[in-house]
Amino acid sequence: MFRSFSRIALGLSLVALIAFGVIFTQTERFDSLTANAKLALSRSVARNTTAATLAQPAQMETLTYFGSLEVSQKRAVIPGVSGEIQEALVEVGDLVQADQALLRLDTTQLNWNVQRAEINLELARVALLEINEESSESELAVAEANLEQAQADLDRLEAGGATEEEMAAARAGARAAWSRYNEIQAGPSEAQLQQLRANLEKTQLAVTQAQRAYNEIKWRDDVGRTPQATALQRVTIDLNVAQASYNEATEPPRASELQSALAAAHRAQHVLNELEKGVSEVDLTVGRARVSSAEARVLQVKERASSQRSAELRVRQALIALEEAQHHRDSAQVRAPFTGIVLELNAEEGQMIGAGSTVAVIGDANTLELVVGVPQDQVLSMAVGDPVRITRFGSDDIFVSTTILKISPISLPGKGNSTFPVTIRLPEGSMAQFNPGIFVSATFER
Repeated sequence: MFRSFSRIALGLSLVALIAFGVIFTQTERFDSLTANAKLALSRSVARNTTAATLAQPAQMETLTYFGSLEVSQKRAVIPGVSGEIQEALVEVGDLVQADQALLRLDTTQLNWNVQRAEINLELARVALLEINEESSESELAVAEANLEQAQADLDRLEAGGATEEEMAAARAGARAAWSRYNEIQAGPSEAQLQQLRANLEKTQLAVTQAQRAYNEIKWRDDVGRTPQATALQRVTIDLNVAQASYNEATEPPRASELQSALAAAHRAQHVLNELEKGVSEVDLTVGRARVSSAEARVLQVKERASSQRSAELRVRQALIALEEAQHHRDSAQVRAPFTGIVLELNAEEGQMIGAGSTVAVIGDANTLELVVGVPQDQVLSMAVGDPVRITRFGSDDIFVSTTILKISPISLPGKGNSTFPVTIRLPEGSMAQFNPGIFVSATFER
């Protein structure tokens, strides 16, 4: 009996010893695991160090790694002008919208520059308007045509005056002008008056006959559409015309008409007389003076056109200067380039900043990524698109599901088993629960 008890006690001792060894081994493994996790948390290793492996031999179904989130796409905000910061409108960690103002700069000097540019532009426009009022688009063409005519007249004078054709035309013009004057002054001849009276009487008779024919049917309802009505209307018009022609012929000539005809006759006679006198030295001198005057006028118009071009260029230059001043003033509005989170802010109220300096860094809110180093023996079982669960460290109820974005084919430098960077990108909209720099765990389902 004692021997049986001893065997039982020995068996129990052996079982206890084995249990103690398992517990000790698991405790040691857990302590080592916790120490590694704390080390990864304190250093915030995101890309190059695997903090801990919470589980698991190769036959287990999940692998967990730790790291901190980073923004893969970020952009520096660089003001286009120098100035004093009046107010910082955001802080580090703020979520900002595209084109949202980040800083407010003092724009007093920039506003003055815009006002000066506006004044210069208005002055340039006034100067151009004054030049345009003194000239017209066709002024140069008119001046050149006058010069051509003056030169042609001088050439004709130097050639000896008018040709036979010109003399004949001048004589015919003078005769026609005097004939017209005499005709108006004398009035119509007796034969013309008799013809006009006869035409008047003829039309009167035609009207009488047409009226008689019309009276015979005027009781009809459609009398206005009958041939008799049409004939009466036609001969009535002819009578009015004949009466007007007779009245005009029998009236004495108007003084204005007579004076106009006399003036035209005198002008035609003067032209003829001048041509008959021939070319004198005075005529040549006058002709040369006219050419010189026309040449001076052409030169004046060309110079004015050049001044107009210069004025137009000054207007364009002033307009460009105004646009530049407005652009500089608008550049004082420091705005977010896209929707994201403020990662850095290097600006304080009252601080002077220079053009080209980085005043803030904005990270794209939709490019949160986690990079962990996975040992070679584990990464071989992973593929792009495999599911991953990202959990906020210390808050197991805050998690999001995503997939592997990229597996680097180049291992990280280090001792022992090689590790390969595995990149996981969080889905869009994760910024509500996850921010850059937060320590998280990535659980890979195998």
